Amino acid sequence: MNENDRQSLNELAVKIQQHEKAIAQILEILAATNRKITELSSNQTERDYFYSQV
Repeated sequence: MNENDRQSLNELAVKIQQHEKAIAQILEILAATNRKITELSSNQTERDYFYSQV
């Protein structure tokens, strides 16, 4: 393997690490969004039940 090949592999490794970090951030955002949707859905269900009893 020559120096050019090593440099190319190193650049690819850096890009993969960047993509891994971006994917992890997206997953964190998705998890937070899902938690908020679950919370809002639960609140709406409670309101629907309350108003159906009135």
